[in-house]
Amino acid sequence: MTDSGQRDDQKFEIEDELDFLFANASPNPNREGCPSRAALIGLSRREKPVGHADYLHLVRCSPCFREFRAIQRANKARARARVWTVAAAAIVLLAAGTWFVRRDRSAAPVGRQEASTPAAVDRVATLDLRPYRVTRGDDRKVELEPLLMSTGPLDATLLLPVGSEPGAYDVRILDHDLRVQTSTRSSAAIRDYVTTLRTVMDLSALPAGQYQLALKRDGGEWQMFPLQIR
Repeated sequence: MTDSGQRDDQKFEIEDELDFLFANASPNPNREGCPSRAALIGLSRREKPVGHADYLHLVRCSPCFREFRAIQRANKARARARVWTVAAAAIVLLAAGTWFVRRDRSAAPVGRQEASTPAAVDRVATLDLRPYRVTRGDDRKVELEPLLMSTGPLDATLLLPVGSEPGAYDVRILDHDLRVQTSTRSSAAIRDYVTTLRTVMDLSALPAGQYQLALKRDGGEWQMFPLQIR
């Protein structure tokens, strides 16, 4: 068998029982009828049909089989190296592009910089819950008109009923079946002697209609207030 270049015999590794069998069953010390190294490389790349005589020779010649499997392993290693090289190049290009974009933005004149702002809040509303006195036992809240909110993102300031404590509150909007339609969490503080809670709620997905505004301070009980979204 003619040979060119360095052999891959030293890189042969047994991966399964068939490798062990074919790598040792047929020593062929005189290398009779062995195909050239170029032919083995072609076999490793599946350039010949499966029924070709050279494939049959591999199972009858352990040295050729070992060389064939070593070439296969080397091919796989090179393929993996190419994939990693391409991936590394892509990462480098992405990082370079990000750096240039940030550099251009930082170098842009102040008057031309675009401000990055959160989603716009359509409306600001103040809801006075103080007329709805906190009740206990069988007492009922004073019958008042529903609180009013508009659809869309809303920056709401809630003036809590007299006696409400500052702290963290859960805020929910419930439909007529008392199913939660939207919820948020915020903290209330005393401002100008009034317990005040400010929160942002997105009511974009809620159709106009009658709802309930539900509030609960950590460790407290839920309070319900009639609400109309229009």
